[in-house]
Amino acid sequence: MERKFNFTQARIKELATPEKGRIDYSDKEITKLICRVSHTGSKSFIVRKRVAGKLKNVTIGKFPDISVIEARKKAHIFLTDLNSGIDPTAAKRKNKVAQTKLIDVLELYLAGRELKPLTVKDYRSKLRLGFNDWLEKPISTITEDMVLKRQKKISLTGKTTANTTMRVLRLTMNYAKAVGMIDSTPTDILSKARLWHKSNRKDRVIPSKQLKAWHEAVEALSNDKAKVYLLMALYMGFRSNELLTLEWSNIDFKSKSIRLLSTKNGSSHSLPIPTPLLPFIESLRTQAGRSTWVFGGNNTNNPMAVPIKPIRTVTKATGVEFSPHDCRRTFATIAEAVSLPMSMIKRLMNHVTTNEVTGGYIVTEEETLRAAINKIAGYIQARVIHKDNVIKLLTNH
Repeated sequence: MERKFNFTQARIKELATPEKGRIDYSDKEITKLICRVSHTGSKSFIVRKRVAGKLKNVTIGKFPDISVIEARKKAHIFLTDLNSGIDPTAAKRKNKVAQTKLIDVLELYLAGRELKPLTVKDYRSKLRLGFNDWLEKPISTITEDMVLKRQKKISLTGKTTANTTMRVLRLTMNYAKAVGMIDSTPTDILSKARLWHKSNRKDRVIPSKQLKAWHEAVEALSNDKAKVYLLMALYMGFRSNELLTLEWSNIDFKSKSIRLLSTKNGSSHSLPIPTPLLPFIESLRTQAGRSTWVFGGNNTNNPMAVPIKPIRTVTKATGVEFSPHDCRRTFATIAEAVSLPMSMIKRLMNHVTTNEVTGGYIVTEEETLRAAINKIAGYIQARVIHKDNVIKLLTNH
């Protein structure tokens, strides 16, 4: 059979299957429309055109799923696109990835990054809580109008909640744009319209006059993990996630110090354990068994969550409303109250000390840190127990 003829349903159906390889046939009506017959019996319609000196093949579809009439119509469209500089194959591929579901885009983002388990859990949780009805939607179908309406709805719950939730959607959308799934990110409208809520820095601390009541209520907790968690937050100023992911291997009982290997600013952080806190940690160690985590959860493979119920118990007993981060803020406030220099406070808090050359030469020795952190502990103890006991306790460390 001749290789060039006027395509019809009957003629295409009659094309013989080659013994090996494949044979291409051209349509007389649209010369760049090809029917390719392979030795497997497959018959495919293709548009073939030279673009910028290179021969370009664009697959239309298989016969008989695609009829001759449909193949000619699509061939016209593809040829027009090619003449306009549009690659139909690339457009088809982009359209396919644009159908990726929102939840799958987040998972692709997470898979490409080394994030802490708690961060991964937080991102997944926020996406599900804020956009549960969008999870199965193709990423390309999420519009600016949808984002505006959802942001307004979540804002009724709280401005901070709205900001943190929408940030997870934004990073998901930015990733989709970066990898070519979408051309623009609908979350950009929040910045353009200046709809991000202003964050008011919190200044809540545990009042000095209520430290005794707070301390006694924490010590009275039946949940020993929650007790030590809250005391460590106050006496050492650790971030909540740093405590929750703390492993026993990070605690050196011989040198009486704790070393965090992966912190918020990306550096390791070592601190001596304050003298009054050490007995609580040692007591918890005897109960831990083989657990990896200092604050292990019900499932020993995972750390516990923030102890909300014990925190509420302390608040109910004392009238002091607080969060774990308020304990950290109280630690910093006390550090200033006992006249520690700002460079020392930053070192204790694991904040970047300075970008200046001189700052890079300052190396704080362990005993200097121990004296500083026990000074903070002394301030707390002076308000919790009798002063004579405080002097005796701190002089014997």
